[in-house]
This record gives sequence, C-alpha cells and structure tokens, in this order.
Amino acid sequence: MLGNVPLHPLLVHAPIALLLFATILLLISLKWTHFKLFALFTLVVGLISGVAAYLSGDGAEEYAEANLSSVTHAAIENHEHFALFSLVAFGVSLLFLLLGYRSNKKMFLLLSFVVAIVGSGLLAYTGHLGGQMVYAK
Repeated sequence: MLGNVPLHPLLVHAPIALLLFATILLLISLKWTHFKLFALFTLVVGLISGVAAYLSGDGAEEYAEANLSSVTHAAIENHEHFALFSLVAFGVSLLFLLLGYRSNKKMFLLLSFVVAIVGSGLLAYTGHLGGQMVYAK
C-alpha cells in the first residue's frame, strides 16, 4: 500500500506484458535460436515482477474487502490461487529453458514454450478474475 492506495493494480501490468512477451519470444526461438537469451531474460524479469505483484496482493485484498462491497473472499482467494498457478507454470517454463541451455536440445525449448502457453492461459484467467472483482457490479 502506498498511503491508502494498493500498489497491486500498478504492479500487475509488468508481469502480464513481460510473461506474454516471453511466450512469444519462446515461439520465435523455436525457429531462430539466437532469441533464446532474450526469451530467458524476459522470462526472468517477468517472474520477478510477477512475484512482486503477487506479494502486493495482500494490500489489495485488505483494500477490496474494506472498500468494494461486491468483492467476496472466495473471489479473492480464487484470483490469488490462479496467480500462483501462473507463476509456477512460468517457473517450470524457465526451468525447461535453462535445461535446454545445458543440453542444447530443442526438446527443452519446445517444452518451455508449451508450458509458457499454459502459463499464458492461466495468467489471462487470473487477470479476468481480477477484472471481474474491480469492474463487475
């Protein structure tokens, strides 16, 4: 919280953009492997910003429960769980990408991309759940 304003709405945009962009870079890396380093960097920064956004959610939860009568505790918990699932998926994607660096096999790059696609879906759903809490009446 910054004053009485939660930081979470400000922080969530960085991981959304970075992790979705990292997924695109992983796809490009399947054809042009010199993009792997850019994908790796984007994925790491996206995960770090995702952890910051996740940790800032507690302040947003307090704010929502105090100021938004339409937000239920169950909705907040659901959003929080899917945010964690997203971070875990992108963490696994990063692990596969790092394994691909060690072995230099394209299979790990492909696995990294497939898991990032799953992570992107989870991330989109997490954003949808967050948007429903803020914008749905």
